[in-house]
Amino acid sequence: MATFDTAREIILLALLVVAAFTDLAYGKVYNWCTVPAMLVGVALAYVVGGVDQGDFNLVQSGLGVLLAAAIFGVLFLLGAFGAGDLKLMVAIGALKGWYFALAAIAYSALIGGILALGVLVWKGQLRRGLRDTLVAAVRPGKLEKTVGADSPARLTVPYSFAISAGTLWAWLRFEAWIL
Repeated sequence: MATFDTAREIILLALLVVAAFTDLAYGKVYNWCTVPAMLVGVALAYVVGGVDQGDFNLVQSGLGVLLAAAIFGVLFLLGAFGAGDLKLMVAIGALKGWYFALAAIAYSALIGGILALGVLVWKGQLRRGLRDTLVAAVRPGKLEKTVGADSPARLTVPYSFAISAGTLWAWLRFEAWIL
């Protein structure tokens, strides 16, 4: 079983590297990267732990898929993320289970927020971006009517890079026992 666990870790780390690269280089995460990782994650879960035996099993993997799909699916439908981000997080949930996926989502959100602040500073839009965020939080419908083409709300962050970095952070914390 240790061989299958090692395979899961190698697949996860390869997935993160490829997703981060393609997101930065091409602005997308490809299906040829995420879909096989999802399928392999679920298959390895069944091979390693059956339906509900051991630490990692089909139930854990399935719950990871459902958790990631629920959270990122809603955000995708709201237009906050692309489909590649959704599929990347689902693949992570399939490979590592619900508890790890939840931690990866939290760490990814932290890194995504830092990246968003960095983009706002880089573009000279920090003050306006923070104001628009406050307006959106207090009066959600108001921002949509006032957002122009030059608005900081139109700036994007390579979120699959944030997911990859956040997942790596979670992996280092839970698997390598550092940070």
